[in-house]
Amino acid sequence: MSEPLVSILIPTYNGERHLKAALRSARDQTYRNVEIVIGDDGSSDGTPRIVAAAAAEDQRIRVVRHESNIGAHENLRRLFADARGEYVKYVLHDDVLATDCVRELVRGMQDHPEATLAFSRRSLIDENGRQLGLFPAVRDRAGTIDGLTLGNEILTSCTNSIGEFTTALFRRDALDPSSLWEPDGRQIDVVTDVKVWLELLARGPAFFTPRTLSRFRRHPGQNTHNPWTVARGERDWVRMIDWGTRLGFLADAAQRRTAYATVLRLAGERLSHLANDANRGPSLEAIFLATAALVELETGAADDADGPLWARAHEPASLGRLTQQLEVWARTYPVALAAPALDPVEIGATIAALRAVAAAGVAEKLAIAVPAAVLEAAVPLIEQALSEGPDIDVELVPSDSPGGLLPHPWLAVAPRGSRWHLDRGAAVWGFDLAGNAS
Repeated sequence: MSEPLVSILIPTYNGERHLKAALRSARDQTYRNVEIVIGDDGSSDGTPRIVAAAAAEDQRIRVVRHESNIGAHENLRRLFADARGEYVKYVLHDDVLATDCVRELVRGMQDHPEATLAFSRRSLIDENGRQLGLFPAVRDRAGTIDGLTLGNEILTSCTNSIGEFTTALFRRDALDPSSLWEPDGRQIDVVTDVKVWLELLARGPAFFTPRTLSRFRRHPGQNTHNPWTVARGERDWVRMIDWGTRLGFLADAAQRRTAYATVLRLAGERLSHLANDANRGPSLEAIFLATAALVELETGAADDADGPLWARAHEPASLGRLTQQLEVWARTYPVALAAPALDPVEIGATIAALRAVAAAGVAEKLAIAVPAAVLEAAVPLIEQALSEGPDIDVELVPSDSPGGLLPHPWLAVAPRGSRWHLDRGAAVWGFDLAGNAS
């Protein structure tokens, strides 16, 4: 079987501490038909000297030097655009490849041409190269994994079980360099690798080997320890869940609920550590977006969602759903009960609110409780309000104690601030007396 060219791409910035080990692992691959492209992002340490010396020793090495720092995302993207190989293999400058990593992954792709990427198990090492442990193997034997299945596992757990860029290999022509990190027209901040994996998995299976073919280095200088970075991680995951759904992942609403609930928990935990940190804003946004998405699922609005969540969650339709207690959307109630005062304005607003409840589909039956002493006076006012809009079926119930009328659970429909329901209702649909039910 032929040996197609593989582009090993090494992005680096001030990487002199660990770069030599990463370079050596790339140069020592048993798979020889490789080009090694190094993107030096304006390093001010000894990195330029290290890469120049390596290029002088090995004609397979090319160096792309950025005189000013263009940032990690752009460095990765330009390396990808400069690659000439049939396959692409990133190696982050502080990571290390096993000597037969490229050979094994290329073989997996060739043996399984339907696969869209190949990856392996990886180990964790410290700043001095000592092994700290192994990451879990996603499967116990080599072979392909259905792309949608693996993508669903990643999204519902909010865990990058494939791993960082160093662990995988994929075809260069499978991705568009111009939109590498930009789902929905907005750049991903942290989980850029997950974005790439999902885009590939949406098209087909992945090849996996449980052999440990790469080593991920953990050290104090990494951005994973930076509050700016960690605060944006969960916000990225919310976006990945939403975007991934539109790629074909999480087809079942229960899977989407699990995914959003997971990221909500993670963002809450992150916020607890950043409560007094100026970087807490993205954690708050992640919590808001995940909550908006869960409410959207409860109301059925997710089926007709248009555009990315980060945009639509701030639009009037979504914000209107959040004006109600969120318990309103969590179930369908047997009865929605109102108990308006004998006042034309309040009765009119109540009927408008009941119409909104009916339209939202959150109650099976609508009812109005009226004290027996005023029942005769209330009937014409209710009939008048009903005649002024779309027809709804409302049962009129005489009761002097509407708060204790129904067994749990039931939905109270009441003006904001009203307490006739004595908080006995499972939830409250609130409305303004001006008739603007929302």
